[in-house]
Amino acid sequence: MTLIVLALCWLLGIAAVGLWGAPVWMAGAWLLLALPLGHAWRGREAAVVMALGALLAVSGAARYHAWEERPLPRLAEVVGSKTTLEGRVVSEPDPGQTTTSYVVEVERADGEATAGKVRVTLSQFAKFDYGSRLRLTGDLKEAPVFDDFDYRAYLLRQDIVGTMYYPKVEETGLSSGWRDRGMRALTKVRLELEESLQRALPEPEASLGAGVAFGRDSNLPPELYDDFRATGLAHIVAVSGTNVLYVAAFTFLLLTPVLGRRWATAPAGSAVVAYVLIAGLSPSVLRAGIMAVVYLLGAAIGRPRSSLAALGIAAVAMTAISPASAADVGFQLSLAATGGLIAFGPWFEHGLGRLARSSRYTGWVPHGVVQAGAITLSATLATLPITWVTFGRVSLVGPATNIIVEPVFVLAFWGAIVTAVAGLAYEPAGWLAGLVAYYPLAFTSWVATTAAELPGASTGVSGTGATVAFFGFVGLGAAGWPAYRYRPPELPWADSRSAGTFRRVALLGLAGATLAAVAPISLLPLGGPGDFEMTVLDVGQGDAILLTTPHGKHVLVDGGPSGIELARELGATLPHWERRIDAVFLTHPQMDHIAGLPEVARRFTVRRTYDTGVPGGGEAYDAYRGGAGSTLVLAQGDTVTIDGVRFEVLWPPASQPRDDLNNTSLILRVTYGVTVFLLTGDSEAPVHRALMAEGEATATVLKVPHHGSKTSDAGFLAGTGATVAVIPVGEGNQFGHPTAEALDALAGSAIFRTDLNGRVRVSSDGRVVRVHTER
Repeated sequence: MTLIVLALCWLLGIAAVGLWGAPVWMAGAWLLLALPLGHAWRGREAAVVMALGALLAVSGAARYHAWEERPLPRLAEVVGSKTTLEGRVVSEPDPGQTTTSYVVEVERADGEATAGKVRVTLSQFAKFDYGSRLRLTGDLKEAPVFDDFDYRAYLLRQDIVGTMYYPKVEETGLSSGWRDRGMRALTKVRLELEESLQRALPEPEASLGAGVAFGRDSNLPPELYDDFRATGLAHIVAVSGTNVLYVAAFTFLLLTPVLGRRWATAPAGSAVVAYVLIAGLSPSVLRAGIMAVVYLLGAAIGRPRSSLAALGIAAVAMTAISPASAADVGFQLSLAATGGLIAFGPWFEHGLGRLARSSRYTGWVPHGVVQAGAITLSATLATLPITWVTFGRVSLVGPATNIIVEPVFVLAFWGAIVTAVAGLAYEPAGWLAGLVAYYPLAFTSWVATTAAELPGASTGVSGTGATVAFFGFVGLGAAGWPAYRYRPPELPWADSRSAGTFRRVALLGLAGATLAAVAPISLLPLGGPGDFEMTVLDVGQGDAILLTTPHGKHVLVDGGPSGIELARELGATLPHWERRIDAVFLTHPQMDHIAGLPEVARRFTVRRTYDTGVPGGGEAYDAYRGGAGSTLVLAQGDTVTIDGVRFEVLWPPASQPRDDLNNTSLILRVTYGVTVFLLTGDSEAPVHRALMAEGEATATVLKVPHHGSKTSDAGFLAGTGATVAVIPVGEGNQFGHPTAEALDALAGSAIFRTDLNGRVRVSSDGRVVRVHTER
């Protein structure tokens, strides 16, 4: 007990400085003032402990204060100016919607020796290894400060003094230091595992699996991440101590009945080691692993009291070695969740056990279900103050969603790991594993999305500061102290015949629910939709159109401006098991049509690629050519037939000049039965007039050219006779698309826009056209 008190005193000193900017001596003074009360209450021994605690509080405060007041790296001297920096990459790629960011440790600025780090934002096609040496020329700026997040302070805690956006980059070599070589090898494995997941799983399940297993959650859609925050589940999609602890605790729980308490520790510990290695050996991951090992050792020897003392020693050691740990949310979650399991876990297990025994279903609830509920509730309660402050809201459904999701989380974790490793060894094996891993991942997302839509699912607490969280922990400590000191009586628990019946009923119910899910999600799409479908994907300001033939062949026309956005849209449209694209048509090599296609080649097996042979420039075109393989060049008069659907090339003629990319756009007339779909790329008025002169300008469904810009011929738009006109366009785009002139010319058609309607699916049985919109 003494060790726990002394550890709390150390952390109190850190909190006084970190939360309130108190002088280093303040927390120690508080404890010395309370010393007479301790002496009167518990005698001389308590007074000695409080005196030692005061000394530790001052020491912790001094250590944290020294870290907080450390001088800025020298690189800060050139922030706010245009400069040339030389350094090496010390991070993995951090993907954005159309960007990739790296952290570079700078060694020279404008030829002078310096020190510090910079976060560099480049195009989505920038690829550098850990330890790549770069020369960057551009504006070095301070990071922004947002209303709800001090991004600048967050970066400074990592010695990142500024940001550079799209600097000129020159790769000058590769670091050969042993640490960089080791991190380069580890990073390569992590990225290959992530790519293996992306080859086997659709979005967002691939990104959720990467977040759960590797801590790489950057590709999660913002709206889904908001749902996780609203439902108290945000901790599972990041590298957090709670994640590591859940993996360890539930693995231990599941294997204890089979292997016994002591032997179950080995596989649970192996799970922690695997997580720490795969998640990248970052300081936050290592700290989380230490916390989980502390919990497992206490659980294995059956002495949770020893665990709390060991946890206190570990917390003091980690914050003494690295004071930045105390400000790290992952460390805070690790510490709180582990302490909660040790202090509250037995009482929650006791209470849930008594509740199960006193209910009308006495004997039906197995001990494992009670233990799982106790683990979830105790960790959720203990981390509540941190999640309130960190995520800016209180989730009223959080306890329920965590109880539902956390046991499934362990299945999702192991499913993602097995899928990634199997796919790395043999891609078809990864695909097979992904068929199973998809369900716990999709279920987790479904719970978050569904619960977030409930009235009053969460309430904002944006004004809540760390001080409120501190006093929340004071309250939890007041409740946890007696809970820790006085263990609940052991309930005799021998699973009855009723519990066995429960298991059988539960398994049958689970099998029925799984079949009910598998049938519409996995089985019904087999063999194709029966109709021809054109789905105009909502990829922002760009074109990406998925065509599906009646028997399930998939044809993609253009890829939009963002690889990850295209992957998300395909994940929402294709069956989850479909990792094949039968044909890709590129209308013309501009960023808003070509940039997403390299990601398709990386994630899917593309059987055939068609384009006009018109070259583009820049990284997007180079990446497209690198992934496209052999490509067939099409010109006016060519015809391709796929599964009975006829694709006729109306434009460009082989002699078309190549100086105007828009007017080299591949124009396709897709015919199924008597319905005609006219896909027009970014073609402009001269092309439209040529098509009208040739009598090739009629359609049932028109993909409006160039996002509805003023460059289209109004007579062409009105004269196609299209029943349906679809405009792929980005919401709030800077170009003012679609223009009023284009909309007026299309007045005779039913108009659908991706900025207003989201994804637009037009289906035809060969005679009748039907339209379905996302919103």
